[in-house]
Amino acid sequence: MFEIFANSIVYPKNIVNYHNKKGGFVFLYILILVVLMSVATIVFFISHKPQIITETTTGCEIVDNNLVCTGENYNVNNSFEMYDFDVHFISETDQISDITNRDVLSIVVQGSTLNVFVGERTINSIEFLTTYDLNSLQEVVSILKYSVIFAGIFLGLLSNTFILIFIILISTIPFMRFKQYISYKKLFKMLTFAATPMAFLFAIYNLINFDMLIFFILMLFAYRSVFTLQREIQFRLINKASGNQMPEQENPDDLKYEDLNDKEEETSDNDDEENQEDE
Repeated sequence: MFEIFANSIVYPKNIVNYHNKKGGFVFLYILILVVLMSVATIVFFISHKPQIITETTTGCEIVDNNLVCTGENYNVNNSFEMYDFDVHFISETDQISDITNRDVLSIVVQGSTLNVFVGERTINSIEFLTTYDLNSLQEVVSILKYSVIFAGIFLGLLSNTFILIFIILISTIPFMRFKQYISYKKLFKMLTFAATPMAFLFAIYNLINFDMLIFFILMLFAYRSVFTLQREIQFRLINKASGNQMPEQENPDDLKYEDLNDKEEETSDNDDEENQEDE
């Protein structure tokens, strides 16, 4: 696998040698590329420390699986940062609409209910405290924290999977002219390996977050592996076609890609036979 990774970046024309890799291997390779692209997300959740939330800072406590906010520090506009979310703890006597500083991504705990908002839209609403039988604010914060971490990493992996598959599928378009010689499955495998430099670039961009213009310029260089692969396949097909004297009745569509890698060996064997005849 490391050999494929290295060749896809340094010697992309060698990618054609891996067209017979099994589907399970390709799936594992895609998974590794997705994890590579998601390194920034994983690092963020591991290294970032959310704001400390206590009964004193919120003015709220859990009584009989219900949030009660009667402390002197309680304010309906109190917000606490937890990764990319703003968390609010409000009394049952207040309304969610009373919160004036709610961010785009926000979590509101009221009574026994937890509400997740994206803008003004409610994404999820569950009976959080009664479902998990929580008896202290520390337990609420702990479960909430790990839930946000899990959801954040999962969504990061999922979104990067869609991005990578989209890049691979788009890259197959100029290769469709080779489909009569090479199956789509093999094209997909080779382009998966050719997508390695682009996945590596996404990983760096997500970590450093440099200028978008620089990203697009580097993307052209990362796409070099796809261009090189296309040129190499075309070169081998031309060499194979010109090296075989096919009779007129043979269908050109029967020229299979499996034979392309044998081109150099056949040429070498023919040269040896010619030298023996000369002797």
